[in-house]
Amino acid sequence: MDLRRAVEDVLLGAPLGQIAAAYRQDLIEAFDFRPEEVTKDTFADETASFMKKVARHLGDRHAGDQRVLQALHDWVLGVEDYEAWDALLSGFDFHGKAALIRRGRMLFPGPLTAHWSAVDE
Repeated sequence: MDLRRAVEDVLLGAPLGQIAAAYRQDLIEAFDFRPEEVTKDTFADETASFMKKVARHLGDRHAGDQRVLQALHDWVLGVEDYEAWDALLSGFDFHGKAALIRRGRMLFPGPLTAHWSAVDE
């Protein structure tokens, strides 16, 4: 799985969790890991790094797209990744955004979140 394919899959409705799992599985297969060698930490850092790139790309290139909004919204509910949070909160308006901004500012205090604003604040 590469960035282009990941973005295409999101635009077709794939959740980001599915993208992350597919990317990780591709790495496991590419390195010929046997099932007994795989742990939950296997390629966790590499997958997280890739997902940051995916989130940033989606936020930069597809801001406002409802499919991307849904994918990022669902993803940030389970991760504490600034790139995903920033992509969502910088590029989309949605009901409940103010509550996510408050949570995001607790996770990422300081100037990183100063540009986030919500209509319903």
